[in-house]
Amino acid sequence: MKTDYILKLNKKYKILTPSGYQSFGGVRVIDKPHHYVIELSNGKIVKCSDTHQFIYNGISLPANKLTVGSEIDGSGDDTVIIDKITYITDVIKLYDIVEVNNGNIFNVDGIVSHNCDFVSSGDTVIDPQLLMFYKETYCQTPIEKTGFDGNLWKWEYPNYQKSYMVVADVARGDGGDFSSAHVIDIESATQVAEYKGKLGTKEFGNFLVSLSTDYNNALLVIENANIGWAVIQQVIDRSYPNLFYMSKDLKYVDVENQLTNKYRSEDKNLKPGFSTTTKTRPLIISKMEQYIREKTITIRSTRLIDELFTFIWNGNRAEAMRGYNDDLVMALSIGLWVRDTALRLRQEGIDLTMNALGSIGHSTTDLGGFGGNSSMDYNPWEMNINGSQEDLTWLIK
Repeated sequence: MKTDYILKLNKKYKILTPSGYQSFGGVRVIDKPHHYVIELSNGKIVKCSDTHQFIYNGISLPANKLTVGSEIDGSGDDTVIIDKITYITDVIKLYDIVEVNNGNIFNVDGIVSHNCDFVSSGDTVIDPQLLMFYKETYCQTPIEKTGFDGNLWKWEYPNYQKSYMVVADVARGDGGDFSSAHVIDIESATQVAEYKGKLGTKEFGNFLVSLSTDYNNALLVIENANIGWAVIQQVIDRSYPNLFYMSKDLKYVDVENQLTNKYRSEDKNLKPGFSTTTKTRPLIISKMEQYIREKTITIRSTRLIDELFTFIWNGNRAEAMRGYNDDLVMALSIGLWVRDTALRLRQEGIDLTMNALGSIGHSTTDLGGFGGNSSMDYNPWEMNINGSQEDLTWLIK
């Protein structure tokens, strides 16, 4: 029978970390059908799951990505070398330190270890192996880090032949989270820019208007919970023309009204921004999980991937682990849901219109002398009626 539980909750002891002694939640025990035995150059032997995270120069490395000769951070300033790795298929009970304050990083067996808590137990929303695939395949160093704080990362400059959307999640204002935004190429579902930082509501509103304008007047989608309304108000005050609106009851997706500001103030069933509620939250997270699982989105940001590593199921609710943030994750989820609803329906409407226009054939009907005759002796006041020419000058008498 599978074991997976907190062995002992801790309220008394602390554990040594690179930043000093920190409190931690307890010890977790879990049965694993297989594990790694890793022998280190400091003489220690570590038994761990395949997704257990080690640290090297600030980067997390899962055990299944280590090779003989790999370097990992030691408890001091020195690095430790991997001397031998053995893969064991026997069932084993593994014990993990969980919920370590200040980042879940701690010292053990002479090395720095990172416990992603539920990552090793399979309770992350996204499979960690899939996240490692994204990190190794798509993540890139930005071509530019800009903005007043250097936190706007760009992987592509605006292409004026493309359509973009900017999706933003606004910090609560308590200092514990960040305001974030993604710029997404709508057609290819590719992340082309990202922001994560701390701005006041007015400054963030101005920043979003500037960013959206740069990217071809992108559709601007702002999460409107709590302090998000202040950011939206600043965008409205700036008269940005492409702000996203949605129906209050979510019973329908009104494409035209969601893609233009015109007449919105007269429609009481529409409100600016996107509302994350108990109804919409499961929808947007499910959509995000589907995109990543099917590999139909290109993610380039290591900041986003790192958030996804700690985005877990806490009961029936998907959220960041304690001490972590999910600002980028939620902004991405909103954007992908909007792309698959309002924008998809809008494109279907355009396609239907184009098909209807394409079905209109060219008429070759003889118009009785009112078209197609270039003869100079043609009399415009005569019409061919049943084979005889009828004089129409009586019409002007």
